[in-house]
Amino acid sequence: MYHYSKVIVQINLGNFGSTGAIMRGIADCAAREGFKVFCCYPENPHNKSIQDGDYIICTDRQRRICSRLSRYSGLNGLFGVFLTLRFIKWLSEVKPQIIHLHNLHGCGLSLPILFGYIKRKKMKVVWTLHDCWAFTGRCPYFQIAKCDKWKTGCHECAYPKTSYPETKIDNTRLMWKLKKKWFNGVEDLTIVTPSSWLASLVRDSFLSSYPVCIINNGIDLSVFKPTPSDFRERYGLGRRGGDCPKTNKLMN
Repeated sequence: MYHYSKVIVQINLGNFGSTGAIMRGIADCAAREGFKVFCCYPENPHNKSIQDGDYIICTDRQRRICSRLSRYSGLNGLFGVFLTLRFIKWLSEVKPQIIHLHNLHGCGLSLPILFGYIKRKKMKVVWTLHDCWAFTGRCPYFQIAKCDKWKTGCHECAYPKTSYPETKIDNTRLMWKLKKKWFNGVEDLTIVTPSSWLASLVRDSFLSSYPVCIINNGIDLSVFKPTPSDFRERYGLGRRGGDCPKTNKLMN
């Protein structure tokens, strides 16, 4: 049995890459503020080392089975039923004050069961969107297909079937309707986006009823910082953008 006064549970498709680093950075920051933070994700060959407080949603084999079922059915987030029931049992023991969602595609959980539980328990949720998957029928980046069907209802998907998440069947019409049903109706949910551009897309989607907060992704200031350089002198640049002779030539 767990006994913590302030608990945050984060869910992501792994602890690797940019989203994994963001999840871990948030966990470290929240821990310094006195929160107990659990990072939840499936096993994945790309994962970094497991840390204390991590909850492994499923094995890599179970994750790959869910992925394969999604690929051949065109459905995503409908599998891993028993894994999700086990996860929900654990959540009821942890009793988090906040559930922080990240990328839910490929996480191995049954999303209707997870969101059903969140709605019943009236849990406080923060959902950081790292792409557009949450409000499309399938694709994380609809710009590839130059498509805006996600605004009114996906169908006859132009997104390449071999692109992530790969599929053999176009079930985007159904998936768009299911996501709209699953993800709406959460009593206390705030969406976070890393850019104004993505925030504007959320406001045009079926998630528009939720408040959107823009928090730009941070950078490592020990790496990205001003350094002495003769770059401006070498390329004839002034101290300000307006002083650039090449820019002035184009503007005049």
